[in-house]
Amino acid sequence: MNNSYDIKHICIDFNDFKISSNGVELSIDHKAVEVMKLLIQHADETVNSNDIMDQIWHDKPSSPEVIPAAVARLRKMFKKAGISEDIIVTVHKVGYRYEPIEEVPIDYTVGKKKKSFHNLAIFLLLLSGLLVSLGLNIKNHMAKSDGNSLSQVEAAKRNQESASDVTQIYIIRHTEKTDDTAENPDISTAGIERAKYWKKVLQHIEFDQVFTTEFKRNIQTANLIIDDRPIKPKIYYPMSFDVLRFINLIKGQKVLIVGHSNTIPDMVNRLIDESKYPPMSHKNYNIMYVVNINKNGDTSSSMLHIEKP
Repeated sequence: MNNSYDIKHICIDFNDFKISSNGVELSIDHKAVEVMKLLIQHADETVNSNDIMDQIWHDKPSSPEVIPAAVARLRKMFKKAGISEDIIVTVHKVGYRYEPIEEVPIDYTVGKKKKSFHNLAIFLLLLSGLLVSLGLNIKNHMAKSDGNSLSQVEAAKRNQESASDVTQIYIIRHTEKTDDTAENPDISTAGIERAKYWKKVLQHIEFDQVFTTEFKRNIQTANLIIDDRPIKPKIYYPMSFDVLRFINLIKGQKVLIVGHSNTIPDMVNRLIDESKYPPMSHKNYNIMYVVNINKNGDTSSSMLHIEKP
């Protein structure tokens, strides 16, 4: 058996008994990795619980409950890392079976860049239309004439209706939180106000999907922005963000992503396949990244500073 094994973007290192997702090490214990190794060695076969106990816990007498506990930890880790398929099957009163995921071929031409003059013209046209649609080309324009800028949004939106083959991705950070030290705080009063302003800025963008991480501050921000729209936020995991699969999933759509300051710039750089955007300050809540991908896979992007009036 090889020293490592890949499941989509997950890599299992059997030498060091570590599991990583897109190069980011995941939290999992040594015994759970040993269980996974044993199941992989017998892929598509049921491994009896007694055999698992004999091979994994032979050096330390334990109760049979350690096996389902280890499997539960593995399942939780895979789900958090973005593997939604149930790859470890429980065979009642017998044992467990690993079922490899059948890979679906991906159209890798989506990620190709064609730097022609024609595509540059498309990029400039989309970018100018986007700036008009958001009314943000002058920093204080919305503060002085909010109603006028929003009317421009409607006009620009009508002009862009023919560009349905263009994928548009809007990426922002969650708004201000109540406690910088807590692991999973709510958004603060200031965060609520900022989220409501994001809603106003984005009100004329008809999103097809909205993605957010599982943290409360992100979900709350997303819910305030979409408010009464007939869509619900979907959970994504930054450490297992698969660019090509994501682009194929949202092709031709307008989507909103609510992420985190320490992962957003890297996400944008991977979407456009460039090292264009530097790390984002954890104190900054007013940046929005916009990525456009045309039907040929050509990308354009911009970073906008949106100040509340």
